[in-house]
Amino acid sequence: MFDMKNRFYLILLTVLLSSCEIRYGMIDQSIDAETFSVQQFEELAPNAPAGYGAIYTDFLKDYLISRTKLNLKNSDADIEIVGKITDFNTSPISVQSNESAALNRLTITLMVTVINNKNEDQSFESSFTQFSDYSSDQDLSSVQDALIDDINDKLSQDIVNRLTSNW
Repeated sequence: MFDMKNRFYLILLTVLLSSCEIRYGMIDQSIDAETFSVQQFEELAPNAPAGYGAIYTDFLKDYLISRTKLNLKNSDADIEIVGKITDFNTSPISVQSNESAALNRLTITLMVTVINNKNEDQSFESSFTQFSDYSSDQDLSSVQDALIDDINDKLSQDIVNRLTSNW
């Protein structure tokens, strides 16, 4: 009986594992384009660090190259991306009993215009906002680069999701 029970569990485990399938791949199956271009993001947020527009532009280019089938092209691309940094703000989000902040939040907002020259129906203009929290014990300047990297990744994912969702 004990051997039969073990065999049953072994067969069940084998069936379960063999029925699992792991899939991964590019996230751009619905993008009707082959090339893209990104104009340097304009810095309109007064608190944004100098050069952040260029930093985010390069980040977005690298993100699209590594996660989509799209090829970077300097001009006459199928998809043209233009953007502005409209907000770069730090605010307290969690107040302790002594009325001091336990956590602060860095928030970045972008206004993005995407022109799809192959399929005008897939063009859009949208605002994207993301944030990252940090302890109030830390000075923003000591954690800003890591926070910006985290937020840039989230913003870029949001833009690609919007590109692929066609909504």
